[in-house]
Amino acid sequence: MKKRGQITVFVIVGILVILGFLLFFYLRVKTTIFTPDVVIPQEVAPVKRYVESCMQDIGEKAVIKLGMQSGYVEIPEEIAMNPGAYISVGGPIKLPYWYLNGIDTSPKLSDIQSQISDYVSKNLKSCLRNFSDFNQFIIEEKGEIKTKTVIAEEEVIITADYQLVIKDKKGDKITTLSEYTASVPVRLKRIYRLAKEIMKAENKDMFFEKTTIDLMALDSEVPFTDLVFSCKGIEWSKADVEQSVKELLYYNLPKIRIDKTDYIPFLYDPVIYGKFQKLDITKDPIPKDIPGDIYEYNHFFWAPVSENFDDLKAGVRYMKNWGLELYARPSDGDLMKSNMVEGAPKYLSMFCINMYHFTYDIIYPVEIAIRDEKSFNNKGYVFRFAFPVLINHNQGDRSDFGITKLTSYQNTGFCNELTEEDYIISAKDSRTNQDLNNVSISFNCIKYQCNLGFIKSEANRFRLKTKLPSACVNGIIIAEKDGFLRAEQQVTEKNVLVMMDSLKSFDFRVMKVDSTRHKERLEPNEKAAIYITSLNKSHDVFAAYPAEEGMEEIELIDNDNSYYLEIFLMNGDELTGGFKADWKLSYNEIRGKDEIIFYAYDRGVAKTDDEKVNMVKFLNENSNNISLMPKFE
Repeated sequence: MKKRGQITVFVIVGILVILGFLLFFYLRVKTTIFTPDVVIPQEVAPVKRYVESCMQDIGEKAVIKLGMQSGYVEIPEEIAMNPGAYISVGGPIKLPYWYLNGIDTSPKLSDIQSQISDYVSKNLKSCLRNFSDFNQFIIEEKGEIKTKTVIAEEEVIITADYQLVIKDKKGDKITTLSEYTASVPVRLKRIYRLAKEIMKAENKDMFFEKTTIDLMALDSEVPFTDLVFSCKGIEWSKADVEQSVKELLYYNLPKIRIDKTDYIPFLYDPVIYGKFQKLDITKDPIPKDIPGDIYEYNHFFWAPVSENFDDLKAGVRYMKNWGLELYARPSDGDLMKSNMVEGAPKYLSMFCINMYHFTYDIIYPVEIAIRDEKSFNNKGYVFRFAFPVLINHNQGDRSDFGITKLTSYQNTGFCNELTEEDYIISAKDSRTNQDLNNVSISFNCIKYQCNLGFIKSEANRFRLKTKLPSACVNGIIIAEKDGFLRAEQQVTEKNVLVMMDSLKSFDFRVMKVDSTRHKERLEPNEKAAIYITSLNKSHDVFAAYPAEEGMEEIELIDNDNSYYLEIFLMNGDELTGGFKADWKLSYNEIRGKDEIIFYAYDRGVAKTDDEKVNMVKFLNENSNNISLMPKFE
């Protein structure tokens, strides 16, 4: 009985295995079993192959073309007519941006599929040449060509519904053809996915903006912030600075390597670089075996994706002839210069400080090229896309900074071609919400700037009714008024409201604090330099104490705001101390006050290198000390 039961179990298992196999076989071949291919007479099979060969050829051209044009087979007119929306990479080739005016403008995968379908439908008949190679048949078209494209992981599949009635020379019907399929062997879906991940990461992390600022800060030809003890003023040409930045980008951006792609390996194992990243140069001795490419590893190695794309190559390129928009503040035309502060004649007639701090708005284009060696049967395929790198006051700004941000020059033709509709422009105080009068309004787009006039009293309110240059979509309205920060607002509708921050002036003085926390006034041979920058507004302040002519007051935003404060204390031409702080102010703190008292550590003259290092270390470690925060009176 036991033996018979065992046999029964084996029989049941065997049946289940057979059923499983049959089910698997059914799922694999059910379309062949139940939906057999349409039987085509042998003599007309070349016609079907001919149509599919044309579809294949046109489809390949479409895929190659969209790879050269950021995913566009045909570039939309609104992009092609806007020179600020693409890179002109040579001849008629344009590389549209995937990010513009604060929004993602990359084509969706479904849009790319539709473009390929439209391109095949549009060009198929031209390729077929009216079937002139098939004189043995009478071929009649019945209906229009309807094409569908599916972008898959390993190929781009193109199907067409194109009804052809094929007859012999006597007019007798042989057959009807209607369904055709072609496959382009390119891994476009995988390539597109990598491109989208790179663009998403750049918009989130602003890797290129940070890399650009790092490169500029390290280059001696690009001035940022410094104190120079000299009575000779320092000047720079903005054109020279711009050229220096172009050189930096041209030679360094191609060094960027993207993690989880097929990149050129670094000299050593990542563990080696990780060991040096933990090094504290203020405490630890500098080792002798630092890798020669450690800077590239720390600054040019980017990890924007989580998926592994190690079978794809990704490269970065910037060409100097693509241009670069640079606006430096402060500047006067092409001239950038330091702010020289001379000592008070009675005490420091031979002592001068050159202070300078420049902030930059920079816009330039970057190309990302993704290469797949396996596509097109190992012949290779390249997909390119572009985006602007956007720097606003030395900080990356991809929210709504846009490509039309920079002030440039007047162009009469551009400014005279105006819209038919009127725009209403008004301005308000951001704190009080009151309407503002006598506000100068201009319009900025790419490299053009047009003066529009002033906000005046009209229809019982303050506003400017005007037309805008018609050649630019979504330009920038710039508002300027004495006692207010320059403000900007992108044009997205007919009524444009610009919110402006008012400024408040304060007298100021500096007190020094010794090691016992005793506070006292500066000695006659001591001076202080003060640098204040707003963290979320475009406002920078330089001042020297004792105050020189034209620098007697400090202007701050008359509202809640956050600043970075840095004070340098000097005895003669030697640095003796200072103070650094993240300074957050509320409107209630400054309301009704008219003077600021600043405080700075006095550490004495640092004579040796070790003393200077200790001075810097002390100021960094003792930043944000509440007891030294500025006070208002």
